[in-house]
Amino acid sequence: MTGEKTLKTSWIKIRVTPQEKLLLVQKAALQGMSLTDFIRVRTLNYRQRQHPLSKEYLFQLARIGANLNQLAKWANTYKSKTEALEVVLALADFEKELHALHRQEE
Repeated sequence: MTGEKTLKTSWIKIRVTPQEKLLLVQKAALQGMSLTDFIRVRTLNYRQRQHPLSKEYLFQLARIGANLNQLAKWANTYKSKTEALEVVLALADFEKELHALHRQEE
């Protein structure tokens, strides 16, 4: 499959149980995709369209990374033990939040 625009004119019909259909619809919704796109991505290894929430998530993650770099530079510049401990605790909080966000995305 190249970057060419091809009309999708062929149909594939499959039978699934009501529970399977519900599961597929839910998984597609979690990815912010239509059922058709979800099945196409999963079966043909297409690149997944980026969901607007994913873009926002990556943007926020980049901002957090920039803040972490600023904190690390500050900690290396001002090596007071008390202040450095505060920075380490703040970094630990960031790490916990990132892990929580990652679990929500799964």
